[in-house]
Amino acid sequence: MSRADVLKVLEARAADQWGLVTTAQAKLDAVQGVQLLRLERAGLLESVGHGVYRILASPPPEHLGIKVAWLRLDPRTPARDRDIEGPGAGVVSHASACAVHGLGGRPTDPVELTVSSRRTTRDETVVLHRARMDADDITVVDGLPVTTVPRTVVDLLDARADAARVGTVLAEAVSRDLVRVDDLAARVGPFAAAYGLPAEASGAELLEFLCEQAGRPLRARKAARAATRTAGSQGKRATIWEVAERAGVSHQTVSRYLKNDSGMRPTTRARIERAVAELDYRPNLVARSMRTRRSHRITIVLPELSGFVPIPLLRGASAAAHEAGYLTDVIGLQGGESRRARSVLSLLDTRQADGVLSLVPLGKLTGGPDAGQRPVVVLGEYDDDLHARGRLADGRPAEQILRHLADQGHRRFLHVAGSQEWASARNRRAVYVEAIERLRLESYGVVDGDWSVRSGYEAARDLPADSGVTAVLAANDYVAMGVIRGFQDRGTRVPQDMSVFGWDDEEFTRYFSPTISTVHMDKEEVGRRAMLSLLALLRGEPAPVADVAELFHIVPRESSGPAPR
Repeated sequence: MSRADVLKVLEARAADQWGLVTTAQAKLDAVQGVQLLRLERAGLLESVGHGVYRILASPPPEHLGIKVAWLRLDPRTPARDRDIEGPGAGVVSHASACAVHGLGGRPTDPVELTVSSRRTTRDETVVLHRARMDADDITVVDGLPVTTVPRTVVDLLDARADAARVGTVLAEAVSRDLVRVDDLAARVGPFAAAYGLPAEASGAELLEFLCEQAGRPLRARKAARAATRTAGSQGKRATIWEVAERAGVSHQTVSRYLKNDSGMRPTTRARIERAVAELDYRPNLVARSMRTRRSHRITIVLPELSGFVPIPLLRGASAAAHEAGYLTDVIGLQGGESRRARSVLSLLDTRQADGVLSLVPLGKLTGGPDAGQRPVVVLGEYDDDLHARGRLADGRPAEQILRHLADQGHRRFLHVAGSQEWASARNRRAVYVEAIERLRLESYGVVDGDWSVRSGYEAARDLPADSGVTAVLAANDYVAMGVIRGFQDRGTRVPQDMSVFGWDDEEFTRYFSPTISTVHMDKEEVGRRAMLSLLALLRGEPAPVADVAELFHIVPRESSGPAPR
């Protein structure tokens, strides 16, 4: 590679890790150490730590030493792919966390990191602590995983840091609304004796003592802020510790609950659920995603978004995902099946989504035997133009409508069809024609419509008075509304003189006058079942039954009734 090509490769690596790149990452791109040396001598790279270079064209990052030390924990893995468990994992903590949070007033040296497994370092500028972290004890600052301010204070106390130093950090955190004193007090009580306080001293007394040592008493500040901490500190985000206290369990038990531990006792689960609801607790998904290497997001794929969006189906799918702890993103992907498939693989490979539910075809991309690598469920209920197909385009309810109306004495019918570009319109028309013959009924004919209110209005307006028709089957509810209005304008009463049936059970059908008889499709349950299949795929469990047994049912209302005598 030329010098320009090498630099371009390194810049791509460094783009999302503060302009820094490691020699181990460079080797993955076939860039050797001698090439890095040449770029350094040319004034294009700067060595900022053993095995770490900075692209000089990029701005110098803040907390450079901390970022270099963190990258060196796992030099081969890009920053975006790092987690906080396993070999090479680590979180910025203790005094270094104070520096990143801007607390304490002076830079930190050495760099302090907390790792989850035993390891050592020969770097005298780095101190490694070993401890396990809960997701709620970690936040992300400028792309770095850092202990939250409350956890940082606890870590400093556990390490027996200087009282005045901790007091300064605490006082600044309180003044900036980065910590809730009452919550922190519940966590620091066990350290009181280590700082010379009586064994029975409370956590609140320890915090007051620390701030006094820093010359910044907490008492006056607490009094000045008392009014803002009423009614459960409105606007403040509840913590896992508060949930545990409210439920009367340990924070580890709450963590198990959040992971859907199936072995938890029902009574314990109920107490935690109640505490979560009362405190409006929301887990720290950013920290959790770093721990599990998951985004905790599911993407629902449509073709390029247009004026029509299948809201009921999306509502059912999203509800099932949210119940399982996932957020959902709905995106429209341009192009054909192959192009959409490539985009879906990119979403999964970059961990922007843990799984994908596609309402449209994705070529040969499916969950299949390698579901662990491709957690994708293709529902395929719409084509590239968001026209319904498959189960949602089933026309068989047209026969149910005809049977229902025939039982009420109707014998001669009219069908106002939808656009024949849609499979659903073609299927409804075909079933109507076949059922008329099979049930020995009469059809005046089929009017070619286009799903619009206007097409229904014109069909009713133009129907001859001597047609003998007593019931109209409209292709959808909008067409049915036009049919009703067309008959009303010509003095034909609905349903006394003419019965009208729509399709889709749109919300307005329950409030129109007369209310419109229709066909209800349980699209929400279709979406829900599809999402449950994807969730099972993600968990490595058998897929539940995806089909909805009673997808359609007819809903007679005021617009239909007995045939006129």
